[in-house]
Amino acid sequence: MPPPRFVVNRSATTPRLADRLPGWDRFQWADVAVVLALAFALPMGVMEFFMSSDGFGKDIWTLPFDKITRIIKFTWLTEIFYMCVLGLTKVAILLLYLKVFPTQPFRKLAMCSVVVCVAYIPAFALSIAFHCVPLSYGWTGWTGETQGHCFNLNAFAWGHAIINIILDLWVIFLPIPELLHLHLGRRKKVHLILMFSVGLFITVVSVVRLTSLVRFANSQNATYDNVPTAYWSVLEAFVSIICCCLPAIRSLLRRVFPTCFGSSSDPESHGTNYRISTPMHTGDVKRSMGMSVNVSGMPRSGDSDVIELVDKDNSSGKRDDWR
Repeated sequence: MPPPRFVVNRSATTPRLADRLPGWDRFQWADVAVVLALAFALPMGVMEFFMSSDGFGKDIWTLPFDKITRIIKFTWLTEIFYMCVLGLTKVAILLLYLKVFPTQPFRKLAMCSVVVCVAYIPAFALSIAFHCVPLSYGWTGWTGETQGHCFNLNAFAWGHAIINIILDLWVIFLPIPELLHLHLGRRKKVHLILMFSVGLFITVVSVVRLTSLVRFANSQNATYDNVPTAYWSVLEAFVSIICCCLPAIRSLLRRVFPTCFGSSSDPESHGTNYRISTPMHTGDVKRSMGMSVNVSGMPRSGDSDVIELVDKDNSSGKRDDWR
């Protein structure tokens, strides 16, 4: 029976993919990043299961040598996948920002952030993959029977954790200035707050994981003391993917429970003018600042998980459209 996190993660990604499948032209780069992140996250959970069956969580002196070696090797692999998942989920969220916020200064800043997060993936994944010479020394060096050397893995783990937390906070707070200019109804504000709260939860998990590294740094009992770090790493990876899928989940809930989650034309959003254009209809919704909403490529139900915010005063400016 699959662990609960597998079910939750698949439940989170399924609405996003189902929303795209009727027309492959709606499949965007952000969706590609989420699918790749899931492809790296699932083996993490699988290897954690095999590590547990080999004795991960027990004292190292109670385990056979071959199982210790296998646990250390799986730990090495999960760390590589962990780096990839975190980088890809950040890229997915930033690509969503590019789709939603069309103002040029913000897009330039978001695009630079995408470049940083894309570079983050090979920089840290390859560093952890080749931290020992020869490669096999990473999981056989503990025996004292093989020759090789490794760089300071504890210092690397701390450095990565701190950089990851900084990037998380940057991605979370990057759109705040843009959101402050929007006059949304109370319901939509609550939904936005809940989505950003999940992002902050990921940061909290990163901080907790950082504290678990303190104990592991000086451990002589790796198969026991590394359990909290492994647990928080897997949790952080899976919750990051769920966070990326929240807009699609909201779109699904809006179709299933329209009275609870509202629709694209929320009467609480008041002020100036929103113009909502779909292949099926065109309507006007009132708002108060000089902004408009242009919604294109709506799903069959008429709802979308992506809404482009266009400044009326600058709507004539050209911009790239990320598909």
